[in-house]
Amino acid sequence: MCNCMTWCRVPTDENGGKYPMSAHAPGCEDFRQEPFTRLEYDGTVCVMEPREAEAVLAESEAQYNVSTVMLARDQFERMPEFNGF
Repeated sequence: MCNCMTWCRVPTDENGGKYPMSAHAPGCEDFRQEPFTRLEYDGTVCVMEPREAEAVLAESEAQYNVSTVMLARDQFERMPEFNGF
């Protein structure tokens, strides 16, 4: 049973404050992270589902910096919509 909302937390996370905080603390049994793909091009960054990133990379000739970030699903869903490179 999750009770992590009663735990004291600092308003930054292990990703240096780049992403929204998860609804669950890292010590909570309900805290689960998934791999997401981070694409960077010309200083602009987008985080997306890995399968979507594969499609973008296959269709584009641009050279992206590609990395993986581990986020909880609720963190990813609370990120603002991407407006394009």
